[in-house]
Amino acid sequence: MTTSFLVCLLLTFSCAWVWLSAGAGIRRIVPDADESRLPSRLPVLAIGVGLAAVAWWLLRGGGVQVLVLSGGVLVAASVIARLASGARLRRMRRRRQLVVIEFCDALAAEMQAGAAAGVAVERSSRSWPELAPVASAARLGGDVAQALRERAAVPGLDGLRAIAAAWEVAVHSGAVLAGVLDRVAAGLRADDEARAEVTAALGPPRATAKMLAVLPVFGLALGASMGARPLQFLLHTNVGVGC
Repeated sequence: MTTSFLVCLLLTFSCAWVWLSAGAGIRRIVPDADESRLPSRLPVLAIGVGLAAVAWWLLRGGGVQVLVLSGGVLVAASVIARLASGARLRRMRRRRQLVVIEFCDALAAEMQAGAAAGVAVERSSRSWPELAPVASAARLGGDVAQALRERAAVPGLDGLRAIAAAWEVAVHSGAVLAGVLDRVAAGLRADDEARAEVTAALGPPRATAKMLAVLPVFGLALGASMGARPLQFLLHTNVGVGC
């Protein structure tokens, strides 16, 4: 029984490690990849193959309870990995949204200082790696508006579409771009404040959901502290295994 339990723990840890590291490996290869669209078939396949390989050995030794326990731990690890990935994605989007606002403010300041359009874009965008293609387009005399629209496809940089539209209008009509950029920055900042208010409003419901998610674990710990032996019931009785 002890050997089966250790094997299940090792399997669970390996599958969780693959699940957590698969997306990171792809991000190292494709730094600008959308984290919400990273393929998840690799960890799912690894989990399935691993469980299938060890299931026969466990069942042969009468380790049905251990198999059920390892499956539950594996599901919990998968959920935690998904939540962690979502939190990383939200932080990255938030950081990129602030980058867009700062870029718009810097570009407006450069234009007000009298810098040429291409020079202003290059100076304003070279401080952020996310905007490196925009700086290259400005330095090489390329289509800055197109470069901005392409970068706007990255999650969190969608505010660049408004800057690209303002850039095109200013280029074709000869309008003063600095004032337009100031208004665009004000609009982006207002949107950011609205998102912050929504996040703050959703804080209590999210905290309640997290508390409800850990209540089963708390219940097991409380039962064990009272001498009810809940794990003995769940793992060593037919009714407990069904639960």
